[in-house]
Amino acid sequence: MPRGCELSLCGSRGKLTYVAEEAASGALLLFGGGTLATLLSAVCSIIVARLLGPELYGVYSLSLIVSNFLMVFTDFGVGPALTRYVAYYNSRGESSRVLSLMSTGLSFSFTEALIVLLVGLTLADKLTVVLLNRPELSTLVSITLPLILFHSFSIAASYSLLGFNDMRSYVAVDILRQASRAILTPLLIILGFGVLGAVTGYVTAYMLSFLVGTLFIFRHYKMLNTNRSWKGDSFIGNLKMMMNYGMPLYTSSILHSSLATLRDVILAYFTTNFMIGNFHIAMNLATLVTLLSTPIATTLFPTFSRLSENSEDLRKMFKYAVRYTSALIVPASIFVAFMSRELTFIVYGSSYIFAPSYLTLYVLSFLYAGVGSIVLPSLFNGVGGTDINLKATLVYYGVFIPSAVALTLVFKVEGLLISILISTGVSVLYSLKAAAKRYGISPDLKTPARIYASSTISMAPLIPLVLYLQLPYQVNFVVGAILYTLTYLTVAPIFKAINEEDIQNLTRIFVKIKPLKPMVKVLANYERRILKLWV
Repeated sequence: MPRGCELSLCGSRGKLTYVAEEAASGALLLFGGGTLATLLSAVCSIIVARLLGPELYGVYSLSLIVSNFLMVFTDFGVGPALTRYVAYYNSRGESSRVLSLMSTGLSFSFTEALIVLLVGLTLADKLTVVLLNRPELSTLVSITLPLILFHSFSIAASYSLLGFNDMRSYVAVDILRQASRAILTPLLIILGFGVLGAVTGYVTAYMLSFLVGTLFIFRHYKMLNTNRSWKGDSFIGNLKMMMNYGMPLYTSSILHSSLATLRDVILAYFTTNFMIGNFHIAMNLATLVTLLSTPIATTLFPTFSRLSENSEDLRKMFKYAVRYTSALIVPASIFVAFMSRELTFIVYGSSYIFAPSYLTLYVLSFLYAGVGSIVLPSLFNGVGGTDINLKATLVYYGVFIPSAVALTLVFKVEGLLISILISTGVSVLYSLKAAAKRYGISPDLKTPARIYASSTISMAPLIPLVLYLQLPYQVNFVVGAILYTLTYLTVAPIFKAINEEDIQNLTRIFVKIKPLKPMVKVLANYERRILKLWV
């Protein structure tokens, strides 16, 4: 399909293939960029913590609380709305409409963030006392307040880039921010500026990403074909449409952001500091799976926005997205669960004796990917069903709060993790029912069942490695990863978790990504040979 093809004018099969190809290449870019950005952020945090020491690092952390608190009062869902409507109208060639919506969304984000910044500067002293109970930090807090403007507008710009499917620019902004922070913050501390240098480096990194993100957006502005001016909704009309779409997402994000705090409060009441430390180590290690799931979910959001609601293409895209997402996330989750001891002790040492069991329990929540847990939120956001995501979040909270209190009281951290599994399952079940009722969409359960079976059976070669061989943890993990991958690639076609159609689809999508082309061909040939042997 030609790159400039408008989706509304393309054939159904070609359109779906084009959208799938863009989603796959976008997910890979986000995975690579997200991994690098996460690594840079982790390195920066470790260096800063070591340079400042516990006392000053605590001051540094406290100085960011007020600006983070005020950021809650920005965006109001306009950012995700930009992704949704930029992707939707751009795919239909309505450039003037895209320009109108971007002008509204970005100007609102900038103005609203600027107002919050000015209010923050006016109330900086009072907020420092109320939120931190440390009036002596008011100067540092004031220095961090420009983050409200830089961060909020950068997020809106990044959402717009996502709508254009410009994953390279989206990733570049994130990497630039983390790389700048990793260089400037330690450098200013070493030069003798201490906490002031750390805070200044942090704010400067966000300022740079703000400037570069603005340049990327300006480039898309110039590329839009605006020969015909848009004579539809006014600024107020555009803003109302975006707020109606985005407010449920904004509310849902507020609830999600408070979830970590709620978990910590429950743990603080019913468990020990040692258990809580192990729990947070398990959460840190679980990011190995989220590094896979987050790029997929992020890329699928604009992908679904390009497809018409209640169309056959939408149903096909959902089915394939669930199938291929689960083929990646399910085996990765089972492997991490099975090798949790090796992973924990390699990264954090053997003193965290509870973390492996906590990690095993927690990553089981990713197994819901087989029925669409990762794809469903992106589907609803893409087709405008943001109210369903909000209701699913409320369902989660309705189950989690009472069950977490009761189970943590009895079973400690394991009880909290069981509550997370139950709450996630109920929330996913609600989302599945809503998808079926509103859009006539439901996952194909046969293929995920085969993926579950293939992933579980592939653990067999790892059992003697983990239970009986006394090898170093590093050797165990590397050998286990190789054995598990080879076994899974062999077992999956035998159990029909992957078929010839899947091989053709995945080859057609990924072979166009040049760095992956040789590996894709080798894997495709191997899978075909296994299929032929078992036909």
